[in-house]
Amino acid sequence: MDNSDLINRFRGALLGLAIGDALGTTLEFQPKGSFAPISEMIGGGPFNLKPGYWTDDTSMMYCLAHSLVRRKGFDAEDQMKLYCKWWHDGIFSSTGSCFDIGNTVKQSLTIFERTGEPFSGSTRADSAGNGSLMRLAPIPLFFHDDFSKAVHYGGQSSKTTHGAIEAVDACRYMSALIWGALNGVSKHDLLDGVYEAEEGYWSKHSLCESISKMIKSGEFKNKSADEIRASGYVMHSLEAALWAFYHSDSYKEGALMAVNLGEDADTTGAIYGQLAGAYYGEYKLPFEWVRKLKDYHVFYLKAEELKQVV
Repeated sequence: MDNSDLINRFRGALLGLAIGDALGTTLEFQPKGSFAPISEMIGGGPFNLKPGYWTDDTSMMYCLAHSLVRRKGFDAEDQMKLYCKWWHDGIFSSTGSCFDIGNTVKQSLTIFERTGEPFSGSTRADSAGNGSLMRLAPIPLFFHDDFSKAVHYGGQSSKTTHGAIEAVDACRYMSALIWGALNGVSKHDLLDGVYEAEEGYWSKHSLCESISKMIKSGEFKNKSADEIRASGYVMHSLEAALWAFYHSDSYKEGALMAVNLGEDADTTGAIYGQLAGAYYGEYKLPFEWVRKLKDYHVFYLKAEELKQVV
C-alpha cells in the first residue's frame, strides 16, 4: 500500500469515529423506534450539543492518540493521566468540559488516582461496557505494521478502564479488523468468519467464547434492524457496528443505519465509524459532515502524527 492511501485510511479512521459520535449524539438514550430517523448531523440530544460537537467517545480517543504520540508507544499510566485531565479539566472536549462520562470509566479513574494502578478496569462480567471499544482506533493505527502488536495492545488499552473479558476481547478483535481495513483487506475477507492476518493467530491467542461464537456464526449478517440492540453492553455494540458495516455500501449509509438504532447511538456510531472510516478512507467520507465536525483539522493532524511517530 502506498503512503497516500495509508494516510487516507488513517484520517478516515479518526474522522470516521468522531463523525459517528457527533451524528449519534442526537439520538443518545432514545429507545429504538421512539423517534423519527435522522439523515443529517443536527446536534441536540441529551447534552444539547451544537451540530458536529462530539462526546466522551471522541475525547477519550484523542487522549489515547495523544498518549501514543507523545510517549512514542503504549504507556497505560500516561493514558490514564490524560483521561483524568479530560475528566477534571475538559482537555480534548468539544465544549471545554467533561459533560459525559460512563460510570465504569469514572470508577476506574477514581481507583487510578487513589492507587496509581493504571490497569484499574473492573473484571466483573457485568462491567463489560463499550467504553473502551468506542475509543480504540489509535491503537491499530499506531501499530499498523504489526498485526500481533495491534491486537495485543488493543486488549491492553481496554484493561485500563474495562477489564471484563468481553470488553477486552471485543477490543482485540476490532483492532484486528481495523488493522485489516487499514491494510486494504476487502470487506468480504474482514467479515467472512474470523479474520486474522497471521495464520493460526486466534488458535494461539484465543478469543472468549461469546465473541468467537458471534464472529464465527456471522448471525449479524442475517438479522434485521429490529433484531439488533445498540445498548451500552459491548457485545451489543460490536454486533451493531458489524451489522451496519456489512449491510451498507458507503460510510454514510452505514453510519445512519448504526445511529438510527437509538439507545447508545453516539457510541454505536463511533465504533462503526472507526472501522468504516479505515475501510473507506477520508476521501469517501461525506464532506458536509467532515466540514461540520468541531475542530475537524485536529483529526487530520493527529492522523499524521500517529503515522510518523517512531
